[in-house]
Amino acid sequence: MPITVEARGLACPRPRQMTITAIHSAKQGDVIVVLVDTVAGRDSVIRLLKAFQLPYKLKKKAKHYEIQITREKLWLEK
Repeated sequence: MPITVEARGLACPRPRQMTITAIHSAKQGDVIVVLVDTVAGRDSVIRLLKAFQLPYKLKKKAKHYEIQITREKLWLEK
């Protein structure tokens, strides 16, 4: 079952902070779904995922964005 980060209605940098927390608490292979409703929140989370070098899929829904992340080993983890 995926880990859901409900960040709709929250201003930056909160969606990014919540995503970082979810990534650190997830195990390798887990799926994290981040829900944001602003372009700024979407872009902030995507920049974070690129920095962490994590694969993601972006889906635009009617009133929000869904970012699906597959938790892999981070480059900074040994």
